[in-house]
Amino acid sequence: MNDKKQINPYIAALSVLLPSFLALSASSATNVSQPHIAGFYGATQYEANTVITCYIISGGLMLPVTGYLVRTIGKKLLLYYSIWIFALGCLLCVLAPNLQTLIAARIVQGVGSGCILPVCQAVLLEVFPAEKRGLAMGLFGIAALFSPLAGPFLGGFLTDNWSWQWIFIINIPLCMIAFLLVKLFVSDEKPQKLKYNKRFDITGYIAIVIAMGCMQIVLDKGQQYNWFDTPWICWTTGICVLAFVFFYVWELEYKYPVIDIRVFKDRNFLVGTFISSFINVMLYSTLLLVPMFVQSLLGYSPSMSGLAMFPRAIVCLIGLIAAGEISRFVKPKILASIGLLIMGISVLMLTQMNPTSSMESIILPNILLCIGVSAAFVPITALSFQTLPAAKNADAAALHALFKNIMTAIATAMSATFIARVSQIHQTYLTGNLAAHNLIFRTKLMALQTKFSMLYPSILAHKKANGMLYKELLQQARLGAFFDAFSVLALISISIIPFLLLLKTRKSVE
Repeated sequence: MNDKKQINPYIAALSVLLPSFLALSASSATNVSQPHIAGFYGATQYEANTVITCYIISGGLMLPVTGYLVRTIGKKLLLYYSIWIFALGCLLCVLAPNLQTLIAARIVQGVGSGCILPVCQAVLLEVFPAEKRGLAMGLFGIAALFSPLAGPFLGGFLTDNWSWQWIFIINIPLCMIAFLLVKLFVSDEKPQKLKYNKRFDITGYIAIVIAMGCMQIVLDKGQQYNWFDTPWICWTTGICVLAFVFFYVWELEYKYPVIDIRVFKDRNFLVGTFISSFINVMLYSTLLLVPMFVQSLLGYSPSMSGLAMFPRAIVCLIGLIAAGEISRFVKPKILASIGLLIMGISVLMLTQMNPTSSMESIILPNILLCIGVSAAFVPITALSFQTLPAAKNADAAALHALFKNIMTAIATAMSATFIARVSQIHQTYLTGNLAAHNLIFRTKLMALQTKFSMLYPSILAHKKANGMLYKELLQQARLGAFFDAFSVLALISISIIPFLLLLKTRKSVE
């Protein structure tokens, strides 16, 4: 305990934030380099996509055992092992001779990253006093929210200027620095010598592995195989649901659970985790939808779309630090309500985008969105852990991260599917306007046909005029799908504000 008092909490925070930043930015940095990886190994887009998803799966599967490992070997030693395994995974990714080896290396890297974020959160809650928990969660938000936003920009920069391998090479020396910081500035606690430390709930862990593995397969391949029209997707979904139900019941009844799921009995933690998950849904859905919009409808290049999104990462970084300080003077529920309201307004602003939108009309709503996310994330995360005993922080942080991981994966897959399916619905309704009895359509068709007839024969001019109008119809259908998606997200943001009333604000349990 003496070591803990001598260490400056801000230095300890920096020591755990660096490995957290590396672990989370690695999840999104390869997104922009996916075509380069596919070309390097002569693979298809779907095969190269496994490089991204296997990292997320393997990292997510480590979350349920974080509490057990903390109780068994302690936070500091767990960080040691995690950083070294992550660095080993990076080295193997650089040396991978084929795509299969790269996927295996990414799994190793994901295993190393899985425990880092919840341990970081547990350490921050431990080193900062109760009155500064808002500030601690603001610093934690830098890793949790800023890192995934900065990842694509950094990955694109390294890929464009050197090669995609540099996404992994750069992590190796940074891992060495992170290891040194953890060794010097994180308190060397001793794990609790309890009976359940020696037992591992292999049944519960196998259940969650099956559940998350099946879930990720369904989310990755669902759109490609037309979702539930494919029998094996239905079977995999059924296995996923049954495995999740079995895991939940088993963890409640088993004497030595792999993760203490009973922390959900704490109302603050349950409601706070629910709200935090939807904040992640807002953040990651827009992180997918906005670049998709500007590339498919505005014609931006990948690097330009990444540049358009980068200001939100900077604003998120500044906002999280500021929100941590502001939370000391403003009531948490009020600050969170303001944040959620700003998020709803910013997403409604995105519904005003059209194929002639300027860069400014894209950047401004994204900046407002990240101001709202920063204002809501800090107080809600602090309130989630405020009424829990300190001994439950590791289990709670792992469950908190696991639940958000699951919701984010579902939301990301559903966002892409929503655009594809709703575009088809809008297209079905709009096609009725391309009919001979529609005077406006006939006028437009004749005008275009007259212009094309100056360069092409009349039959070809007629086909080209029809093709141009149909292309415009597809663009309008896609625009309508984005409008609906942003409207739904805005509705979600506003509708979860009343749930803040369920959160308590009493002092934390020591």
